This record gives sequence, C-alpha cells and structure tokens, in this order.
Amino acid sequence: TRLGTLVHAGEPWPNAVPVWYEWTGSEIVMFSRGGRPKNQRLADDPRASFLVAAETSEPVYWVVIEGMATIDNDAAELAERMCDKYCDLATEDGRTLKADIMAARHEAVRIRISADRVRHFG
Repeated sequence: TRLGTLVHAGEPWPNAVPVWYEWTGSEIVMFSRGGRPKNQRLADDPRASFLVAAETSEPVYWVVIEGMATIDNDAAELAERMCDKYCDLATEDGRTLKADIMAARHEAVRIRISADRVRHFG
C-alpha cells in the first residue's frame, strides 16, 4: 500500500503528485479522475518519472522509473482494485473514500508509464 510519486512536466515547475499504483512487471499503472490537470499535461508531454521510496522505519532504498505515459479511458476495474488495496474499509473514512471513487470510476482514466529507464538505490 505504499504511495508512489508521479512527476511530469508543468509550468512554471515540474509537477509531483502522490498516487496509488500497481507494477505489472514492465510498467507502472495508476488511475486518475477525468479532467485532472495531470491528465492534460501528460497528453501534451508524455515524459514522466515515477518514484517509490522506503518508509522512514525501513532500510534506505528507492526506485525511479522513467518512461512515456499513455492514457486510456478503461480504468473502472483498476480503480475498484486499487480501492480494495488502499482504502481501509474498517474505517468510516476508508469506506467514504471508496464510495466516492466508485461513484466516479467510469469517468476515470488509466495512466501507464512504460519502464524505459529504471534507477535504484539500496
């Protein structure tokens, strides 16, 4: 349930966003609600980096994946799977967050970043 950080082009600065993700073995996959600024920025300039780092209580390590992002409209099932992984359904906040995401899941987009370059430490 570790968060990743999506980094992509932005003006006047690059943009970094914490996101839920899956690693497929060759690409990072995540979803985004439709109409978010990152979706248009990635469509305009698909170069992206994705960072996953250790928690402070763990030995130091990190992985950066760099590649080109692609966006498609087939994210409903991914959003549901991510909610099952990341939402704490034992809490009211977790159940509320899942219900909110599920209500809008058919408008979500899937973002994939191919692993063109992988760097790591630790």
